[in-house]
Amino acid sequence: MEALNILEQKVTELVAKVSDLQNQNEILCDEVESLREKNEILEDALLKNREDSDQEKELTKMVVDSLIQNVDSALNKQAE
Repeated sequence: MEALNILEQKVTELVAKVSDLQNQNEILCDEVESLREKNEILEDALLKNREDSDQEKELTKMVVDSLIQNVDSALNKQAE
């Protein structure tokens, strides 16, 4: 009879551990979903920043090219 009591106690402990693990799993699944959403938001922000950076680089290149042309033009006029 003692063995049956021990077995019952161990089964009760296992059921409690399984329940705890299920709760932890649910919490972790929620956390994973939240992290996925945050990751998606960050990826979108990164892509937008990259696009903005590319536009700024292109604008800077255009301004520098224009400045170089103006300097060349001024130097050519001065040389004449």
